[in-house]
Amino acid sequence: MNKLLLVLVGLLCSVVVFAQTDFQELSLKEACKKAKAEDKPIFLDCYTSWCGPCKMMANDVFTLQAAGDYFNKNFVCVKTDMEKGEGPAIGKQYGVDAFPTFLIINSDGKLMHKVVGAMSLEELIENVEGGLKANSIAEYETLYQAGKLDKVEQMAYWKLLSISGEVVTAQNVGDDLWGKLSEKDKLNSTYWPLLRSRATSLEGEEMNFVCANRPYFEKEVGEEEVGKLIYNSFMAELKQMILYQLPAKKYEKIPTIQDLLKNNDVPRKEALLKITELAAARGNYDKKAFLDVLDANLNILDDSEKRMIFEGAKLFISFSNGKEQTGRLGEIALRAQESVRDGVVKDDIARIGFVARRCSGSDGVYWENLKTLEEVLSQACREDRYVFLDIHNNGKTTKLIDEKLFSQKEVGDYLNKFFINYRINIEEGEGPKVARRYGINVPNMMLVLDKEGNVRHRISNAMGGDFIERMNETFDENKAVGVLEERYTMGDRSPEFMIKYLMVLSKMSSPKASLVAVELFARLDDEQRISPEFWMLYYPQFSSISSEMKNYLFSNIQEFREKLGAEKVDQLVAYQINSDLNQVLYNNKSRTSIEDINKTIQFIKQNKLQNSGQLICLANIVKLYKAKIYSVKAYKKASKGLKAEEIPFADLYANVLAIEPGRTEEWNAWGKEIVDSLTDPKYIQWYKQFLQL
Repeated sequence: MNKLLLVLVGLLCSVVVFAQTDFQELSLKEACKKAKAEDKPIFLDCYTSWCGPCKMMANDVFTLQAAGDYFNKNFVCVKTDMEKGEGPAIGKQYGVDAFPTFLIINSDGKLMHKVVGAMSLEELIENVEGGLKANSIAEYETLYQAGKLDKVEQMAYWKLLSISGEVVTAQNVGDDLWGKLSEKDKLNSTYWPLLRSRATSLEGEEMNFVCANRPYFEKEVGEEEVGKLIYNSFMAELKQMILYQLPAKKYEKIPTIQDLLKNNDVPRKEALLKITELAAARGNYDKKAFLDVLDANLNILDDSEKRMIFEGAKLFISFSNGKEQTGRLGEIALRAQESVRDGVVKDDIARIGFVARRCSGSDGVYWENLKTLEEVLSQACREDRYVFLDIHNNGKTTKLIDEKLFSQKEVGDYLNKFFINYRINIEEGEGPKVARRYGINVPNMMLVLDKEGNVRHRISNAMGGDFIERMNETFDENKAVGVLEERYTMGDRSPEFMIKYLMVLSKMSSPKASLVAVELFARLDDEQRISPEFWMLYYPQFSSISSEMKNYLFSNIQEFREKLGAEKVDQLVAYQINSDLNQVLYNNKSRTSIEDINKTIQFIKQNKLQNSGQLICLANIVKLYKAKIYSVKAYKKASKGLKAEEIPFADLYANVLAIEPGRTEEWNAWGKEIVDSLTDPKYIQWYKQFLQL
């Protein structure tokens, strides 16, 4: 009995596998190898994660048994996200600039045919077959330019261009062919696809021709086909009015459109009449009237009409202004999506509803009232957007961030529009678990997660004043730290990538930046090390970690000057020397010797660094301290070339008097002299407090 069950389960599973298109997880190179072995071409689905028509094809077309029967039998089927992995390279190689695009490629990687756009399975198969049977676009082009195509062949050429996404060429060839057709030709069903593509305006010549000969065309191509064309021509006019705020003159056509609808047999007349009312409200900037008509007529509109109207409503009713109408739009959208059958349309309308709901509250960030992060990620999947995760502890810093950042209207409008926002207390509930998951051990950290829960970006020092700018990095593959971390983990060590990664880590003040800097420096050749692209490796925060980097800069200072300019190089070298010398005063355990300081002075003199006098003065002061000389007289003599503000008096004062407190009187006297020489009020006030004057 158990064996029989296993057999039945196996059979059922096999039915599931072969009842739909079997897209295999293969690289293009692997697909070519498999195609050669099976003597089949490749069917490559080029899609993106955000493309609604791509999702429609994936959910509603390629899942059909008939799709599996056709494509699995005749092709090696693969699909590629055109924004990830080898997708961008494939797009560039085969000229993919619209989604979805379906490529037919032979086993040698040569493009055989291209089909662009979402369509029914029947249309897709017809277009794939037609393209494979026809001459290539190049062959047709040669014959066309030579004037060797008759009208039927030119029609075939136009169709091939159209389905391949060659829009401009198709338009030119179609215009040329239309000019050659007689009245009799235009009535021929062979040229119906061309007529249909041109009959998009209610007032156009082609639509007038269709209406004048409607009974004939209904007989030749079918009533449904002709009715669909007439309906689409009305929708094309109204869609522009709904989606965009056109000049007022354009909306003056609405009464004429309404008369045409009332006095002619037009499919979905009732719905179209209601859409004209929406267009009129749009033209009058009347948000309330628009929502009144929409709310009262949801049951009349079909899925595609709802999608278009809610998309227009999203643009019309700003998510940044008019909280009341925005909230009402959210309520209507969330109610409307419940009756939508098309899964892609349902998700699109739901997204509009959720965003409108978030944007309709009081100013500031709308935090989702969900119980767990998993629920939030589930919501992110439904809306196809990122999660902004604030991990806090309700302490003083948290309250300050709430008051100064999250309560701002600008920040709230931005986060509410583009993210699902969620807060977790690091000390409560699932907080400790989430903190461990993302390696967070302090509160007030902010992450951007993708819908799978992977880190897309990290935000630290949120109060820096450029919060929205840094949040925008989430959408940039070259700045989103989570994307770069993944590439680094997967082994990408190209210098071009590593410098981008280092810049992001440095901006975040990440401790990992130092490790990446050292590794990058080791991978560079001499030409790269001196190039402007990698100049940041010599910033003190990195070069102080590895003496190799600092020594390379100092040893090749002339080459750096020639490449980047003396002023820029000397400024950084001086900063590094300053940092090294001051380190002796800050750190009593510094290993810098008097001999090292003498070499530094010699280096400054030999290379004639800018501000060399100031640097030599500082070096002599540090040398005195290293030699354990604590007399004020010696330090005053060494400081003669420095301005009062440049003397490291406070560090010397603290260090010397800790060793020889009996010198307090003479050091206080020098301190008063320095105060009298200062000009900056802030310095004067600080010194007086320091010396308790």
